Amino acid sequence: MAQMKVNTNLKQWVLLILKRDLLLSFKRSATYITPLIFFLIVVTLFPLALGPSKDLLAIMSPGIIWVTALLASLLAVESIFHEDYRDGTLDYFFISGEPIFILIFTKVFSHWLVTGVPILIACLTSSLFLFMSKDTLIALFLSLFLGSLSLSLLGALGGALSLGKSAILSAVIVLPLSIPILLLGSATLSAAIGSYDYSVYLYYMGAILAVAIPGLSLATVEAVLLNYE
Repeated sequence: MAQMKVNTNLKQWVLLILKRDLLLSFKRSATYITPLIFFLIVVTLFPLALGPSKDLLAIMSPGIIWVTALLASLLAVESIFHEDYRDGTLDYFFISGEPIFILIFTKVFSHWLVTGVPILIACLTSSLFLFMSKDTLIALFLSLFLGSLSLSLLGALGGALSLGKSAILSAVIVLPLSIPILLLGSATLSAAIGSYDYSVYLYYMGAILAVAIPGLSLATVEAVLLNYE
Protein backbone atom coordinates (compact mmCIF):
# COMPACT_ATOMS: atom_id res chain seq x y z
CA MET A 1 0.00 0.00 0.00
CA ALA A 2 2.83 2.37 0.89
CA GLN A 3 4.59 1.53 -2.36
CA MET A 4 1.43 2.35 -4.31
CA LYS A 5 1.19 5.70 -2.53
CA VAL A 6 4.82 6.52 -3.37
CA ASN A 7 4.25 5.66 -7.03
CA THR A 8 1.11 7.81 -7.09
CA ASN A 9 2.93 10.78 -5.57
CA LEU A 10 5.79 10.43 -8.06
CA LYS A 11 3.35 10.28 -10.97
CA GLN A 12 1.64 13.44 -9.70
CA TRP A 13 4.98 15.23 -9.42
CA VAL A 14 5.98 14.22 -12.96
CA LEU A 15 2.66 15.35 -14.44
CA LEU A 16 2.78 18.59 -12.45
CA ILE A 17 6.30 19.42 -13.67
CA LEU A 18 5.40 18.64 -17.28
CA LYS A 19 2.23 20.73 -17.13
CA ARG A 20 3.94 23.66 -15.39
CA ASP A 21 7.00 23.75 -17.64
CA LEU A 22 5.00 23.43 -20.85
CA LEU A 23 2.62 26.23 -19.80
CA LEU A 24 5.51 28.51 -18.82
CA SER A 25 7.32 27.76 -22.08
CA PHE A 26 4.30 28.67 -24.17
CA LYS A 27 3.90 31.90 -22.22
CA ARG A 28 7.58 32.69 -22.85
CA SER A 29 7.48 32.01 -26.56
CA ALA A 30 11.14 32.95 -27.04
CA THR A 31 12.08 29.68 -25.30
CA TYR A 32 11.07 27.58 -28.29
CA ILE A 33 10.75 30.14 -31.10
CA THR A 34 14.33 31.43 -30.91
CA PRO A 35 16.07 28.04 -31.45
CA LEU A 36 13.59 27.18 -34.19
CA ILE A 37 14.06 30.45 -36.07
CA PHE A 38 17.84 30.20 -35.67
CA PHE A 39 17.80 26.66 -37.11
CA LEU A 40 15.67 27.63 -40.10
CA ILE A 41 17.64 30.80 -40.89
CA VAL A 42 21.05 29.10 -40.76
CA VAL A 43 19.92 26.10 -42.81
CA THR A 44 18.44 28.50 -45.36
CA LEU A 45 21.58 30.65 -45.56
CA PHE A 46 23.93 27.79 -46.44
CA PRO A 47 22.32 27.05 -49.86
CA LEU A 48 22.42 30.78 -50.62
CA ALA A 49 26.12 30.94 -49.74
CA LEU A 50 27.19 27.68 -51.38
CA GLY A 51 25.06 27.96 -54.50
CA PRO A 52 22.31 25.75 -55.93
CA SER A 53 24.56 22.76 -56.69
CA LYS A 54 22.70 19.65 -55.54
CA ASP A 55 25.85 17.54 -55.34
CA LEU A 56 27.68 20.07 -53.15
CA LEU A 57 24.70 20.56 -50.85
CA ALA A 58 24.29 16.79 -50.52
CA ILE A 59 27.90 16.50 -49.36
CA MET A 60 27.65 19.44 -46.96
CA SER A 61 24.15 18.79 -45.58
CA PRO A 62 25.11 16.35 -42.75
CA GLY A 63 27.50 18.84 -41.19
CA ILE A 64 25.17 21.78 -41.82
CA ILE A 65 22.19 20.11 -40.18
CA TRP A 66 23.99 18.77 -37.12
CA VAL A 67 26.15 21.79 -36.32
CA THR A 68 23.09 24.03 -36.67
CA ALA A 69 20.99 21.73 -34.47
CA LEU A 70 23.73 21.70 -31.83
CA LEU A 71 24.07 25.48 -31.77
CA ALA A 72 20.28 25.92 -31.73
CA SER A 73 19.98 23.61 -28.73
CA LEU A 74 22.50 25.75 -26.82
CA LEU A 75 20.35 28.86 -27.14
CA ALA A 76 17.81 27.65 -24.57
CA VAL A 77 20.16 25.82 -22.19
CA GLU A 78 20.20 28.59 -19.60
CA SER A 79 16.40 28.55 -19.25
CA ILE A 80 16.20 24.93 -18.05
CA PHE A 81 16.92 25.61 -14.36
CA HIS A 82 17.46 29.35 -14.10
CA GLU A 83 13.91 30.37 -13.12
CA ASP A 84 13.39 27.33 -10.88
CA TYR A 85 16.63 28.07 -9.05
CA ARG A 86 15.67 31.72 -8.60
CA ASP A 87 12.09 31.16 -7.37
CA GLY A 88 12.91 28.19 -5.12
CA THR A 89 11.17 25.46 -7.15
CA LEU A 90 14.34 23.34 -7.11
CA ASP A 91 14.25 23.47 -3.30
CA TYR A 92 10.87 21.74 -3.36
CA PHE A 93 12.31 19.00 -5.55
CA PHE A 94 14.91 18.15 -2.92
CA ILE A 95 12.46 18.13 0.00
CA SER A 96 9.71 16.27 -1.90
CA GLY A 97 11.06 12.85 -0.91
CA GLU A 98 10.73 11.66 -4.52
CA PRO A 99 13.64 10.36 -6.64
CA ILE A 100 15.24 13.66 -7.59
CA PHE A 101 16.88 12.38 -10.78
CA ILE A 102 13.44 11.44 -12.16
CA LEU A 103 12.14 14.94 -11.45
CA ILE A 104 15.21 16.46 -13.10
CA PHE A 105 14.80 14.23 -16.17
CA THR A 106 11.15 15.29 -16.37
CA LYS A 107 12.29 18.91 -16.60
CA VAL A 108 14.79 18.01 -19.32
CA PHE A 109 12.12 16.07 -21.21
CA SER A 110 9.71 19.02 -21.09
CA HIS A 111 12.53 21.27 -22.32
CA TRP A 112 13.14 18.85 -25.22
CA LEU A 113 9.43 18.90 -26.09
CA VAL A 114 9.50 22.67 -26.63
CA THR A 115 12.95 22.95 -28.25
CA GLY A 116 13.87 19.59 -29.79
CA VAL A 117 10.51 18.65 -31.26
CA PRO A 118 10.10 21.93 -33.22
CA ILE A 119 13.56 21.36 -34.72
CA LEU A 120 12.50 17.85 -35.71
CA ILE A 121 9.49 19.32 -37.49
CA ALA A 122 11.73 21.95 -39.12
CA CYS A 123 13.68 19.09 -40.72
CA LEU A 124 10.83 18.76 -43.20
CA THR A 125 11.45 22.35 -44.31
CA SER A 126 15.24 22.04 -44.35
CA SER A 127 15.03 19.04 -46.66
CA LEU A 128 13.61 21.29 -49.38
CA PHE A 129 16.62 23.62 -49.26
CA LEU A 130 19.19 20.84 -49.14
CA PHE A 131 17.58 18.63 -51.81
CA MET A 132 17.27 15.59 -49.53
CA SER A 133 15.70 12.36 -50.70
CA LYS A 134 12.96 10.63 -48.76
CA ASP A 135 15.36 8.01 -47.37
CA THR A 136 17.80 10.71 -46.24
CA LEU A 137 14.99 12.63 -44.56
CA ILE A 138 14.00 9.52 -42.61
CA ALA A 139 17.61 9.05 -41.48
CA LEU A 140 17.77 12.72 -40.49
CA PHE A 141 14.56 12.49 -38.47
CA LEU A 142 15.61 9.32 -36.61
CA SER A 143 19.13 10.56 -35.85
CA LEU A 144 17.88 13.94 -34.65
CA PHE A 145 15.22 12.27 -32.53
CA LEU A 146 17.87 10.28 -30.66
CA GLY A 147 20.56 12.94 -30.74
CA SER A 148 18.48 15.98 -29.77
CA LEU A 149 17.33 14.36 -26.52
CA SER A 150 20.95 13.50 -25.68
CA LEU A 151 21.88 17.12 -26.43
CA SER A 152 19.11 18.31 -24.09
CA LEU A 153 20.53 16.12 -21.32
CA LEU A 154 24.00 17.54 -21.93
CA GLY A 155 22.53 21.03 -22.00
CA ALA A 156 20.85 20.41 -18.64
CA LEU A 157 24.20 19.41 -17.15
CA GLY A 158 25.83 22.53 -18.58
CA GLY A 159 22.94 24.69 -17.39
CA ALA A 160 23.15 23.24 -13.87
CA LEU A 161 26.91 23.81 -13.66
CA SER A 162 26.54 27.40 -14.85
CA LEU A 163 23.68 28.42 -12.54
CA GLY A 164 24.33 31.96 -11.37
CA LYS A 165 27.30 32.21 -13.72
CA SER A 166 27.93 33.28 -17.31
CA ALA A 167 25.85 31.50 -19.96
CA ILE A 168 29.04 31.06 -21.99
CA LEU A 169 30.22 28.53 -19.41
CA SER A 170 27.42 26.13 -20.36
CA ALA A 171 28.46 26.27 -24.03
CA VAL A 172 32.09 25.58 -23.08
CA ILE A 173 30.94 22.52 -21.12
CA VAL A 174 28.44 21.16 -23.62
CA LEU A 175 30.28 21.59 -26.93
CA PRO A 176 33.19 19.15 -26.27
CA LEU A 177 30.85 16.54 -24.77
CA SER A 178 28.53 16.70 -27.77
CA ILE A 179 31.22 15.74 -30.31
CA PRO A 180 30.37 11.97 -30.33
CA ILE A 181 26.70 12.75 -30.99
CA LEU A 182 27.66 15.23 -33.70
CA LEU A 183 29.93 12.70 -35.43
CA LEU A 184 27.39 9.86 -35.26
CA GLY A 185 24.57 12.09 -36.50
CA SER A 186 26.63 13.32 -39.44
CA ALA A 187 27.76 9.76 -40.21
CA THR A 188 24.13 8.61 -40.27
CA LEU A 189 23.22 11.21 -42.87
CA SER A 190 26.35 10.59 -44.94
CA ALA A 191 25.55 6.87 -45.06
CA ALA A 192 21.94 7.59 -46.04
CA ILE A 193 23.04 9.96 -48.81
CA GLY A 194 25.43 7.30 -50.12
CA SER A 195 22.66 4.64 -49.97
CA TYR A 196 24.54 2.65 -47.31
CA ASP A 197 23.12 0.96 -44.24
CA TYR A 198 23.06 3.55 -41.44
CA SER A 199 21.35 1.46 -38.77
CA VAL A 200 24.60 0.81 -36.88
CA TYR A 201 25.00 4.55 -36.24
CA LEU A 202 21.44 4.74 -34.92
CA TYR A 203 22.19 1.81 -32.59
CA TYR A 204 25.19 3.70 -31.22
CA MET A 205 23.11 6.85 -30.75
CA GLY A 206 20.40 4.83 -29.02
CA ALA A 207 23.01 3.30 -26.71
CA ILE A 208 24.38 6.75 -25.86
CA LEU A 209 20.85 7.96 -25.07
CA ALA A 210 20.13 4.89 -22.91
CA VAL A 211 23.25 5.62 -20.84
CA ALA A 212 22.72 9.39 -20.86
CA ILE A 213 19.19 9.34 -19.41
CA PRO A 214 20.17 7.90 -15.98
CA GLY A 215 23.83 8.96 -16.07
CA LEU A 216 23.43 12.61 -17.04
CA SER A 217 20.28 12.98 -14.92
CA LEU A 218 22.23 11.90 -11.84
CA ALA A 219 25.19 14.09 -12.83
CA THR A 220 22.83 17.05 -13.25
CA VAL A 221 21.42 16.47 -9.76
CA GLU A 222 24.94 16.63 -8.33
CA ALA A 223 25.66 19.76 -10.37
CA VAL A 224 22.54 21.46 -9.01
CA LEU A 225 23.52 20.49 -5.46
CA LEU A 226 26.84 22.29 -5.91
CA ASN A 227 24.90 25.55 -5.96
CA TYR A 228 23.49 24.85 -2.48
CA GLU A 229 26.82 24.18 -0.78
